[in-house]
Amino acid sequence: MTILLLVLLAIVNAMEIQSGFTLYSKMVYTLSFGIFLSLAAQAVYERFFDSKAVRIFLLSGTAGLTAVYYLILSGGEKVNRIASIRTIAALFILFIAFLWIPTIKSRVTLNESFLAVFKAFFQAAFYSGVLFLGVSLIIMAINTLLLPVEGNVLSHAANIIFSILASVYLLSLLPIFADGIAGGKEENGEPSKMHTAVPVSRFLETLISYVIIPVTAVFTLVLLLYIVRNITGSFWTDNLMEPLLMSYSITVILVYLLASNIENAFAKSFRKIFPKVLVPIVLFQTIASILKIGETGMTHGRYYAILFGVFATIAGSIFCIVPVRKNGLIAPILMFLALISIVPPMDAFSVSKHNQTKRLENALLRSNMLQEGKITPNPSAAKKARQVIITSLQYLDSMGYSKDIDWLKAYADTGDFEKTFGFSQFDSANQNSGIYLHREPGPIPITGYDSMLHTNLYFQGAGGEIGSFEKDGKAYRILDQMLSDGRHHIVLFGEENRELLSFDTEAILSRAMSSGEGKEIMRLPDASFTQENDLARITFVTENIYIGNYTGSTGKEKQADIEAYILIEIK
Repeated sequence: MTILLLVLLAIVNAMEIQSGFTLYSKMVYTLSFGIFLSLAAQAVYERFFDSKAVRIFLLSGTAGLTAVYYLILSGGEKVNRIASIRTIAALFILFIAFLWIPTIKSRVTLNESFLAVFKAFFQAAFYSGVLFLGVSLIIMAINTLLLPVEGNVLSHAANIIFSILASVYLLSLLPIFADGIAGGKEENGEPSKMHTAVPVSRFLETLISYVIIPVTAVFTLVLLLYIVRNITGSFWTDNLMEPLLMSYSITVILVYLLASNIENAFAKSFRKIFPKVLVPIVLFQTIASILKIGETGMTHGRYYAILFGVFATIAGSIFCIVPVRKNGLIAPILMFLALISIVPPMDAFSVSKHNQTKRLENALLRSNMLQEGKITPNPSAAKKARQVIITSLQYLDSMGYSKDIDWLKAYADTGDFEKTFGFSQFDSANQNSGIYLHREPGPIPITGYDSMLHTNLYFQGAGGEIGSFEKDGKAYRILDQMLSDGRHHIVLFGEENRELLSFDTEAILSRAMSSGEGKEIMRLPDASFTQENDLARITFVTENIYIGNYTGSTGKEKQADIEAYILIEIK
């Protein structure tokens, strides 16, 4: 089943590489779910059963659940952000289950199971990387010396190598996690596969003991010094520390599991000391994350940061108390917490939506802006209330929640923040701060469009003509028009200066402001904006965007520059 799903994934990737595939993201998420589910089902079969009927039942169940998952994904061709995060969390749960199931009532430990997968992954990655390099050189030689090669041939080669060959080779390196062979010898007296796959190589032992552990120790010392020096100040408000300490906690836990398979002085010292260091560091960070809720409200990102803090505290405590063979206790705890995060009503999205909605509602009520279920503009709202309204609405907008709230439907329909609330949503921009985002590298789907134009928009000017093109003997123009309120519209004109379609760039700035904090890279879905009617379709793909001191007014202080591609279809 796993091999079949990998082949289907490669076929879907090939269709996307060749000409674009409208259901690509939906199919990739579905097939990935099926692959991880089949791995977990295979682990269940190898650990507990040997009946062919059970195997058929598990395979049928995997196929059925994969089909059901495809149906319950969000409607439409693309998967929205919430469905994407939930899918990733589900894949994580299935992966942890795949590691943990072989250790249930078994002599196999989680440390050994994790080590087996760790070694197989890097070995498969190394061989696949070498193979891809060789294939790349061959294609380059053919293109240079013999005949031209299509530009997507290398992408197709990478798809086959990494989607199928690397994955199959990785799976072939994994032990058969059956209790009957976990003890050391099979019935024929030969060493079991478990014992030939799990031992730590000399290279890995040296790498972990004399490189990774010392580097982790030095980094821990730096973190502790920072926390001690700033415990009464910036530690509790520094947004950069949250992802840094989460990464540190993940690293310590992974290194601990690897070090649990090594018996030397460095590894023993690491196992003895670091769990006791991990617990207070994670506790401090979890408390800091909780305190930040009062400042910016609960978001799904902060929810996961707090949830991981809870898990890391529990895991560190377990490492301090139980012997290394019992490290598997952390797996069901982690799966349970991850499951909570995606199942309503206590999931990350329900909690964050409720918190941000109440936060926005309370700010509107305090400013006398919400009366009888309708929002009344208030240009004189207090600065603190404005900040709460802006940040909460930006989050609700970015997650697509605005249209689900009755008293926000008028705003959701128009998208006109200033008209709805009486002040600009960019009032909070700091004169000395700015946001810079760029799109991650990758192709832009152009299937179905008639023309593509490259442009740079400078919002300190009055706009102008972006470009022109022809289709079926008719001339078309694209203009950047600045309206009287300072907004910029991308307008498509046909013959006789007839306006066919208009696109408001405020949506681009709004999304950048709501998602730009702490980020530098936009994925293609986040960088793409589409507007269409019966006459035409325009898709605006942002390559780079800089927002500095943007206030939304027509004054000289407005600074917003966008580099983008504009795709046009004439219907």
